[in-house]
Amino acid sequence: MQINGLGSLPNIARPDAGPQAAPQGQFASLMKQYVNDTNTQQLDASRAAVELATGKNQNISDTMLALQKADVSFQMMLSVRNKLVEAYREVMRMQV
Repeated sequence: MQINGLGSLPNIARPDAGPQAAPQGQFASLMKQYVNDTNTQQLDASRAAVELATGKNQNISDTMLALQKADVSFQMMLSVRNKLVEAYREVMRMQV
């Protein structure tokens, strides 16, 4: 049985091999876009419910679908907000 060496691993100890910093504002713009999308879905669902109630739209399945999409989107946004608040509180509890 012959055992061969691994050879050199040149990229492991390089100081510039660490994680790259994300561009400034990328997370903020992503969250802003998500909030705007959620708001649009909420407005669309509200409009669909009003149209169903006034008789302009007779398709209840489209209205229910719009309401469910808006609800799921809002619940997801709320979960992300809660996780961000929890992470912020955890960072504030850290001792320096």
